[in-house]
Amino acid sequence: MGSATDMTGQTADRTQQAARSVQESTGQAADTAREAAGKVAGTARQTAGQAGEAARQAPGQAMRQTQGNPLAAGLIAFGAGLLTASLLPTSQAEEQAAERAGQAVEPVKQAALESAQQLKGDATQAGRQAAQEVKDTASEAARATKEEAAEQAGHVTEQARRSAQTAAEEARGQTGSPGP
Repeated sequence: MGSATDMTGQTADRTQQAARSVQESTGQAADTAREAAGKVAGTARQTAGQAGEAARQAPGQAMRQTQGNPLAAGLIAFGAGLLTASLLPTSQAEEQAAERAGQAVEPVKQAALESAQQLKGDATQAGRQAAQEVKDTASEAARATKEEAAEQAGHVTEQARRSAQTAAEEARGQTGSPGP
């Protein structure tokens, strides 16, 4: 058996090993947390980009919806004609026609307002969904990071307990045996 100096050296070596193990585990937990945060940031950027793209596409979508409807296109052209005619001096017949046209334009105006409100509602819903997705992703990343940190802490605690137990057993074994 070794002397007290040997025993102290062995205990110091084991303590240093345990400390290195704790440092490695802590570094791994920090790396995992950084990776999760990076994933959350990437998902947030992607979702924000998708929401911006949906907002940019809204005018084009409204245009595509009216392209397939010749009645809407005709009414729009009719409105443009009325505007042009209003710039010229009017006759009695034109005034009567303009009055009738104004009455005919009202339903079109109402339909356009309803369409705009629908587009606004769709864009609002898309924004809410995007925000919820970001929130859900962030929550999941935080939960995963917390679980990983707890697991790593458990490993470190167990290693430290085993190392201390081994050192204590060796110390008992050294003190129970006769010296040199």
